Amino acid sequence: MANGDQDMATDELMETEGLKVLAVDDDPIYLHSLTQMLRRCGYEVTAKPSPAEAVREVEKNPDGTDFIMTVVQTRGRGMDGLGLLKRLGKRYPVVLVFSGNETMETRRRGNEGGACYLMEKPLRDAQIHFIWQHVVRWRRNAAAAATANADPRHSQGIHLDDTPRKRGQGVNDPNKGKGGSEGGLQLGTTKKKKVEWTPEMHELFVNAVTQLKTTEGFDSGLPLFRE
Repeated sequence: MANGDQDMATDELMETEGLKVLAVDDDPIYLHSLTQMLRRCGYEVTAKPSPAEAVREVEKNPDGTDFIMTVVQTRGRGMDGLGLLKRLGKRYPVVLVFSGNETMETRRRGNEGGACYLMEKPLRDAQIHFIWQHVVRWRRNAAAAATANADPRHSQGIHLDDTPRKRGQGVNDPNKGKGGSEGGLQLGTTKKKKVEWTPEMHELFVNAVTQLKTTEGFDSGLPLFRE
């Protein structure tokens, strides 16, 4: 198992036992073969011959499915595997199985439509066994997306840690100039002290003016200040 796959292991889903799969294929021979492969790998299987019947099964027993495994192309009219993905892909992980005859556009639609994993016939037991890892990954991503969407700060483009406590006070903060928060800019926090005019200061001022008059020739008619 690759290192990335080992990281997907969890206490709840270390093995395939207990995972319930809804298998869908309109070819009865292949559906039987797929069902046997899944059961050999430890999955609990409910088999349905069409996407429409798979939808009815989920509506009847929504807790009876952990993930869906469906062929992309079906021979009859009506819903195909991509239609099933569109219908249930936000509620359940959907594994798409390609026959090898599909176009690249079909594969692109499956990938961009939110498929949990893309597989191609013929399938092998080893591939089937490790589907659970992709199911765990899908669940983690879905849970993370749901958590992010539930937090209103994300919808407003605000990071979870981007709070006034960490950013410092903003321009319109009523406490601006009162010390701010640690790490933030503290503008206008130092007030100028009021100067008290004392008699001693007044006497010094008078003496300075008298000396200035003498040195600048005020009594001789020259201006007191020169440019």
